[in-house]
Amino acid sequence: MLGIVGGMGPLASAEFIKTIYEHNLGEREQEAPKVILYSDPTFPDRSEVLLKGEYSLLLEHLTNALYQLCELQVSKIVICCITSHHLLPLLSSHLKERLISLIDIILNEVLERKENHLLLCTNGTRKLKIFQNNNLWELAEKRIVLLDDKDQDTIHKTIYQIKNHAYSPQSDFTFLERLMKKYKTDCLIAGCTEIHLLNKYFTSQENLSNHIFLDPLTVIAQKLRSAV
Repeated sequence: MLGIVGGMGPLASAEFIKTIYEHNLGEREQEAPKVILYSDPTFPDRSEVLLKGEYSLLLEHLTNALYQLCELQVSKIVICCITSHHLLPLLSSHLKERLISLIDIILNEVLERKENHLLLCTNGTRKLKIFQNNNLWELAEKRIVLLDDKDQDTIHKTIYQIKNHAYSPQSDFTFLERLMKKYKTDCLIAGCTEIHLLNKYFTSQENLSNHIFLDPLTVIAQKLRSAV
């Protein structure tokens, strides 16, 4: 049984549930996977508190959510916030062994695909070097392109527009196409779970080029039966 720590933001984690069932419904409803979503939108802003070095409140929220899911006997847990992965080294081994790291998912996919990827993430994830601190980074970094400071700030603002449900998918798509051309990449890393909403929109539109994202939530949904 999969547990999900969500609410950061709530629309992205709710959409993740939908994605799981879109990829895992068989002939019988009873054969679909069991999933528990712990959605808590009261988590403090991850980029804001972590960049200030104020870890305690966020760590308390995260630890509480993880223990709540463990009490419900989940076998694996996904934290639907990549910036929160900065706190993973501070968790107990009991909790860490149940986690599916979105960073691991992304970097392993980069290594398998062997093409250049443009990393889209929050300022918190970028400045805290959450990807760079992963053990797989040294192997994958030659396939990952980082935005310049101006484009990084624009992506950060776009992510928060998605979080607040105040974004324009069509204009965002145009902007992302420009970025791929500028940085000479064919694939975008969804380095923030909010981007899952954009990915789902793009893949539903016949007139848009889809499958441009390396989206860890979609990867998990597609490979769920082997991951849990």
